Amino acid sequence: MISEGKELTIAFAGRHNAGKTSLVMGLTNTTQRPVNFPGSTVHRTESTVTVDGQNLRAVDLPGIASLDALSRDESVTISYLRGEHGQEIDVLCVVMDASKLRVELSLYRELTSLGLPVVVALTKLDIAHGEGWDIDVAALSAALNVPVFATNPYTGEGIGELRNAVLAGSMHPSTPLAKDPSEIADQVMCSVKKSTRNLTERLDQLFLHRVLGLPLLLLIIYGVFQAVFIAAEPAMGWIETGQGMVSSWASSQLSEGALNSFVVDGLINGVGSVVIFLPQIVLLVFFITLMEATGYMARAAFVLDRIMRTFGLSGRSFVPMVTSVGCAIPGILATRTIEKERDRIATIVVSPLMSCSARLPVYVILIGAFFPVAYAGTVLFSMYMLGIVVAVLVALILRKTVLKGGVSSFLMELPHYQRPVWRVVGGQVWNACAGFVRMAGTIIFAASMVIWLLSYYPRCQVIHDAYEAKIETVEQSNSSDEEKEKAVLELQNRLRADQQQQSFLARAGKAIQPIFAPAGFDWRTTVGILAAFPARELIIPTWGVLYSMGDVDPGGYEPSLLGGEEFDRSSGLFGQLRDSRRADGSRAFSPLIALALMVFFALCSQCMATLAIIKQETNSWRWPVFTFTYMTVLAWACAVGVYQIGRMMGYS
Repeated sequence: MISEGKELTIAFAGRHNAGKTSLVMGLTNTTQRPVNFPGSTVHRTESTVTVDGQNLRAVDLPGIASLDALSRDESVTISYLRGEHGQEIDVLCVVMDASKLRVELSLYRELTSLGLPVVVALTKLDIAHGEGWDIDVAALSAALNVPVFATNPYTGEGIGELRNAVLAGSMHPSTPLAKDPSEIADQVMCSVKKSTRNLTERLDQLFLHRVLGLPLLLLIIYGVFQAVFIAAEPAMGWIETGQGMVSSWASSQLSEGALNSFVVDGLINGVGSVVIFLPQIVLLVFFITLMEATGYMARAAFVLDRIMRTFGLSGRSFVPMVTSVGCAIPGILATRTIEKERDRIATIVVSPLMSCSARLPVYVILIGAFFPVAYAGTVLFSMYMLGIVVAVLVALILRKTVLKGGVSSFLMELPHYQRPVWRVVGGQVWNACAGFVRMAGTIIFAASMVIWLLSYYPRCQVIHDAYEAKIETVEQSNSSDEEKEKAVLELQNRLRADQQQQSFLARAGKAIQPIFAPAGFDWRTTVGILAAFPARELIIPTWGVLYSMGDVDPGGYEPSLLGGEEFDRSSGLFGQLRDSRRADGSRAFSPLIALALMVFFALCSQCMATLAIIKQETNSWRWPVFTFTYMTVLAWACAVGVYQIGRMMGYS
C-alpha cells in the first residue's frame, strides 16, 4: 500500500487513438491541465484527484508507436517514460485498443523493458466485438502476468476497479513476455459472428470515395467555417454591445482627460480586443475536437495529403489554413492536429497570410472610396487569392530552406469511427480558451496599452487651451442648442486630431514615413499602419481621429455596404480619404495607392493576438519574431512593387 499523503503518479501510455484521454478524465473526473515538457513545445496533460486521502496524479502522454521515436512528440514521451526528465513514475498504465490487439501487444512488449510497475486498461471492446472478436480478459491478464481491466469511459465500466488497483499499490515491475504477441493475441481472441460491414467500413465507402471524398470534405469544412463565423457573430455582437455600454458608463463617470482615455480607450478597449475572439475560438476548437474524436479528421488528412504535399505541407494543414480566412487565431490552434513538427510550424507561420475578417473593413473602405462598384467583388476576391497564393509559395520555400527535411511520409492507421466523449471535448475547449486568455490576453492587452500611451502622449496644453476657448465661445453664442452641439463636437474632434498629430505615435509615423514613401503612403497612412499593429482594423478609428471625424467603428464597414442604397463614396471616411491632401497640395490617395495599401495589409502581420498565439503554440519567441519579420518585409516589398510598377505603366 502506498504511504498516506504521498502523491502517486500514474503515467498513461499507448498508441495514438487508443483512448488514453477519455480514460484519464473518467478515472479522475477532473479537467485536464496542459503541461509542457521541459524545453519542448510538446505538452502532456495532467489531472489530480484525491481518493480516500490519497493524492493521485494522472499523466496523459502523447501517443507512441514504439520506443523508437518517429516524431518529436514520441521522443519526449519516451524520454519521460525512461525518467530522463527527473520525474518518478509509480505506475505505468498501458492503454490498449482491443480492436487492434496484435499491434498493441507489440508495443506492450517494448514497454516491459522499462521495468516499471504496469497495469493494463483495455478499451474499445465494443468495437472489437463489432468486428467479430471477443477478448478473454482473464486469459490476457494471465498471459501478461499483470492486472488487466476492461474499461469503457462512456459507461464507467472498469474504471473504479482500475483506480482501486492503482491506489492499492500491489503492482510489481512487469516481466518480458513469455510468448510472441501474435501467439498471445490468438490465445485470447475468440471469434464471434460479424455483420457484413461495420459502421466504419460503411462510412469509409462514402468519405474515402475516389470521386465523392473530396467534395464531401469541402462541404463539411464549409459547414464548419460557416458555423464558426456565422454562429459566433451574435455572441461577438453581444460582447461589442457590452463593451460599448461599459465604455459609455465609464466615460460618463470620469471627467475628460488622461484618466478617462486610459480607462475607456486603453483598459476597456484592450480587454475587449481579447474577449471578442473567444466565441470563434470556442466554436472552432469544439468542431476540430469533434472531428478528431469521431475519427473523421484522419480521413480528411488522408484525402487532402497528396494535394498539400505538393507544397510541402501536410493534409492536416488544410483545416487550419481555411479556418484562418475567418481568423488566424483559431486556425493556428487547429494546427495541434498536425503530428509532424516541421509541417505544423510551416502551417503556423503561413496561416496569418490568409485574409482574415479583421482585414475586411480595410478592404471595404479602400475599395468603396477608390474603385467602381462594378469591380468591388473582383478586387476583394483578388485580395483573398493573393493571401492564398503567397501562403502556398512561402510554405514551399520554407520547407526547402529553414524547415528543410524532406516530405513527411504519410503513414496513418485510420481509427474507427466512434462516439465522442463530451467531457473530453469540453476539456479541450476549456484548455484552449484558458490558454488563449492567459497568454494572448496578456500580450494583446499590453500591446493595446502601449499603443494608447504612444497615441495619447505628450499632450500640448497650448492646443488644449486654444480649443477650450473656442468651445466656450460657441457655448456662449446665440445659436440653437443643436447648432452648438454640432459645433462643439466638431471642435472636440479637431482637438483630438491636433493632439494626436503631435503624439509619440504620430512622430514615429512621420519619422519612418520615408520608408513607406516608395509605396506612395503619406504620414497619416503610416501612423495608421503603426496603430494597427495590435489589430489591423485599428487603422480605421485612427484615421477617424486624424481626419477629425472622432470615433469611427470598423464594424460599420462590411462588404454589403458597397453598392447599397445608402452607399455614398463622397461622405464620411470614404470622402475624407478621397479628398485628403499632402502638404504640397497633391492627393494623398489614389486607386493605385489604395491598391498598394490593400496589398500591404493582405500580407503584413498586424495582429498581436496572432503573434501571441504563435508564441503559445511553439513555446518560443523565435517563430513569432520570424513570422512578424518575414511578413512585414514581404508586405512592404509587394506594396512598393505594386506602386512603382503601376506608375511605370502610367497609373497615378
